[in-house]
Amino acid sequence: MRLSRPILALVSLALAPAAAFAQAIAERPVVLKRVMFEGKPIDYDGAWSRIVGLKKTGVGFVSVRAAPLIRAPERDRLTADRKVWAATPEPGAAFVAVIYLADPKAEADDFESKCGVPNPPPADAPIKRVYTGPCPHGWVHRRYIETLAD
Repeated sequence: MRLSRPILALVSLALAPAAAFAQAIAERPVVLKRVMFEGKPIDYDGAWSRIVGLKKTGVGFVSVRAAPLIRAPERDRLTADRKVWAATPEPGAAFVAVIYLADPKAEADDFESKCGVPNPPPADAPIKRVYTGPCPHGWVHRRYIETLAD
C-alpha cells in the first residue's frame, strides 16, 4: 500500500517529538507602536505591569514564549510581582507582548536607557517598530498580567 504525501506528512508530524514541533512554530516579534498626541509622538502603546495570578501550590512561574501560543518555545520564566512593560494587546488576544529588564531587582527608571525604549519616542521614530533587544522580551498569557500604570 502506497501512502500519499499529505498522509505521510501527517504521520511524520504525529511521530515528531514535542520539542521539534515547538521549534517549528515561527517566532513572532514584539512590536512597539508609537502613540501620537497633537501631532507629536508621546510614548509607545503599552503600560508598566506586573506578573500576578500564580498559584502558590503551582510551579511558581509564568513562561515567556517566543510567539503568542502555548506551544511556542519557552524563552524565559518570570515569577510573581516581576515588573514588565506590556504592550497593549489586540482586543480578545490571549497573549501580551512584554519587555523587561534582565535583572529582576533593577529599577523601572533604568528601562528606557537599558532597553532602548525612549519616552517620548524620537520625532522620526516609525509608527511601528520591531523590538530586537537588548532586553529580554516575548509573550506572556494575558491572565498573568496586571496593569500598574499606563
